[in-house]
Amino acid sequence: MKKTGPILRTLWSMSAPVRWRACVSILIGLVRIGASLSFVWASKYLIDIATGVKPQPLGPAIGLFIGILALQLTAVVAANWWNAYSLVKAQNLLRRDLFSHVLRSRWDGRERYLSGDTVNRLEEDIRVVAELVTDRIPGLAITLLQLLAASVYFLVLAPGLLWMLLILMCATVFGSKLFFRQLRSLMASIRARESELQQLMQESLQHRVLVLTLTSVERVLQKFGWIQADVENSTRKRLNYNAVARGLMFFGFQAGHAAAFLWGVVGIRAGSVTYGTMTAFLQLVGQVQRPIAELGRQIPAFIQAITSIERLMDLEELEEEPLEKERRLSEAPEVSVHEVTYAYPGLSQPVLKDFSAEFPAGEMTVITGPTGAGKSTLIRLILGLLKPQEGSVTIGHFPAGSALRGNFMYIPQGNSLLSGTIRSNLLLAAPSASEKEMQEALETAMAGFVRDLPDGLDTPCGETGSGLSEGQAQRVAIARALLRKGGVLILDESTSALDPGTEKQLLDNLHTKYHGKKTILFISHREAVQEYAGHTVNIQPL
Repeated sequence: MKKTGPILRTLWSMSAPVRWRACVSILIGLVRIGASLSFVWASKYLIDIATGVKPQPLGPAIGLFIGILALQLTAVVAANWWNAYSLVKAQNLLRRDLFSHVLRSRWDGRERYLSGDTVNRLEEDIRVVAELVTDRIPGLAITLLQLLAASVYFLVLAPGLLWMLLILMCATVFGSKLFFRQLRSLMASIRARESELQQLMQESLQHRVLVLTLTSVERVLQKFGWIQADVENSTRKRLNYNAVARGLMFFGFQAGHAAAFLWGVVGIRAGSVTYGTMTAFLQLVGQVQRPIAELGRQIPAFIQAITSIERLMDLEELEEEPLEKERRLSEAPEVSVHEVTYAYPGLSQPVLKDFSAEFPAGEMTVITGPTGAGKSTLIRLILGLLKPQEGSVTIGHFPAGSALRGNFMYIPQGNSLLSGTIRSNLLLAAPSASEKEMQEALETAMAGFVRDLPDGLDTPCGETGSGLSEGQAQRVAIARALLRKGGVLILDESTSALDPGTEKQLLDNLHTKYHGKKTILFISHREAVQEYAGHTVNIQPL
């Protein structure tokens, strides 16, 4: 668990864009407090007139009473609308900022958090923190102001009864607070296990075909059940603590109400209290007790919010990749790797050690080597996604990094299409690409089949290109890369799902169109690729 100071600083920083909204909520709350206390006074005034204590006309008093009721209703409706709208705005702002930070964070070859866990934090934890900023904290301020205002009014009517109520309610709230640490620990455990559930569901649905073919449905469901059981057990313990805490609060509430009622009865018998004053007593008891009870009820919500802030702080601590000014190279550059050593974080054995290679400008170089030798790692170093511990990687005499990433046309290994349509996938690489440019890229990539689809470019494709065959998805991914205006084309096993004839025609298209114009790096073991390559770089495992 993190210390309180950093948590509060993070909360202050997160609340910056919506702080003014919280202030508006408090102002609306002040109107509600004024209307609520005015209602108590108007009720007492009406009853005193009706019982003859105050010889005043009844009509104007009734009109004032109705006006105060209308003000109360307006304030309640306005508060509910404003709080709901502010919550949506806060969620959107916080989620956009943190999502942007995660996307821009430095990648070191392995993600610190699983994607399902990260999504859970961006969804549920953001919601909890946004609710804290736009509703809980303004609500706390309004509650304290209501308690103060009601106490001052009560102090005028019956100071002795007020002190008795405050002592009684504060004692019950303090008793509830004894469970704070246990609740915080349980909430952290529940949120962590809920993230595991989301990760399991996300991966199982994404790889459902694999789960089915391995006949692993029951094993997945068994693991799902184990995690659910843990969540259920922790939730039951949390509910037990909450039940005890709320029981104490209910006892204090009932005892206070009974004390005010008996105080009024005795006062009426003694002639020191009017019926109107007793009505005010009973209403003010609620005005004093309700804020204190609300404070007690908010404790679990604040504990949950603290847990969520801690989980979001973990994401904020991800190091963001330095933002560099984009550098565009005018022609196909030479790529040079000089005595590079790289080991992934947490591993002592380097993947590459004192590795050097030259990739001539405007030529195709095929990269070969057994699985695990470091071929994909080399590509990530060239792309500037990874930084070598020793040595250097240069693109046209400039060090590899984010500033040069716009010069690459990259097709990663595996199916890299996103859910959407073929058009949306192509436009991801070149948002301003015309219809003609997209069709030309598809033709070069041997993806002319798109024209024959009923919806053409607007054909839907699911996650990882579902709805298309592996070969079709590969060719669309190649077309997407070709739409970029870079001088270096990198293909990582990008023809593995193609038949020999289609592969040969694709390679011929690339050679005809880009030979001498682009530097091409191709990871492949297929003979057809090596026939078109002018150079070969072979990597052997250490």
